[in-house]
Amino acid sequence: MTVLAHGVGARHDLPLPLDLVLQGAAVALLASFLALGLLWAKPRFDTAVPKPERDWWPVRVLVAAGLLLVPAQAWPHLVFVLFWVGVAVLSMLLGPVWRVLNPLRLAARVTLGRTYPERLGHWPAALGLLAFTWVELVEPDALPWFLAAYAAVNVAGGVVFGHTWFERADGFEVFSTLLSRLSPLHGNPFRALVATPVRSGLVAVVAVLLGSTAFDSIGSTPTWERLAVPDWVGLVVTVGLVAGSYQLACRAFGGELAHSLVPIIAGYVVAHYFSLLVVEGQRGVALLFGVTDSTPDDALAAPVLVASVQVCAVLAGHLLAVVSAHDRTLRLLPPQKQLTGQVPLLVLMVGYTSGGLALLFAG
Repeated sequence: MTVLAHGVGARHDLPLPLDLVLQGAAVALLASFLALGLLWAKPRFDTAVPKPERDWWPVRVLVAAGLLLVPAQAWPHLVFVLFWVGVAVLSMLLGPVWRVLNPLRLAARVTLGRTYPERLGHWPAALGLLAFTWVELVEPDALPWFLAAYAAVNVAGGVVFGHTWFERADGFEVFSTLLSRLSPLHGNPFRALVATPVRSGLVAVVAVLLGSTAFDSIGSTPTWERLAVPDWVGLVVTVGLVAGSYQLACRAFGGELAHSLVPIIAGYVVAHYFSLLVVEGQRGVALLFGVTDSTPDDALAAPVLVASVQVCAVLAGHLLAVVSAHDRTLRLLPPQKQLTGQVPLLVLMVGYTSGGLALLFAG
């Protein structure tokens, strides 16, 4: 199985000097924080009312049938590009598409109806996502084994616990649903973000998503190669650092602000995987139709265009995160601490922004 490079084009070819970009990003976040503190004194976003869910079983049957026809050589591109990246982008635009497409959800139609344990929360989803990112970044040849285990675990979970299992324990559906809260087709994204249920393991899911993307950038740097540390160690440590930094900055809020990191995750997905999707996505589609000698058009992977998309995506994600976090903290903090109480969170987001941009262009 061929390991796919996560990006095409020179990420380091910025239209502006990196130090100027980093300074500008920090200033933008600081200015937005001050402006919000002065002009946004009361919370504005109420929880969005969830809409009834349709049963998309005919679509899932079609997807299940289609998967049986996928050529063997197309699976790496299908999973690592079209599924992992494509579904994420579609979720931001259209809504929770994996909830609609997931053929494993058919298992919930014959459920035993057991109650899903609240204490599990999103922990199975976090562990599943960590396992997948280990396959993606460390051991791509283990993909068939991962897919078999993923299918077996989720079919069993669906049979026992029904649809609730997929909503809370399927890492890919949790990921897709989190990103779908940004979809403009489902109303005000800020209201949707506020409606994110705060469950056990939510911070862990966010840490895996941010930490794995960060390590993907770290692992491609010459400095990391010189350290000669196993990649799996780097992955776990990076995820731990993201989780620890969040807990340190937001210890007074617990998981109440985890939803505010969803725009940051979305920004990094676009920034980190843009060139991979627009170039290797073409090859993936060709492979699905049995065409093995196609040559993708790399016009959209021009270095300056890629760098510009990366900077804009990261900054947009962080600015949306600052607004979302500020509005939420107004409900959680007493009036006398509504500005000073957000300082640790501001420091965290400036660190994420600067560190993320530096990592994107470190290679």
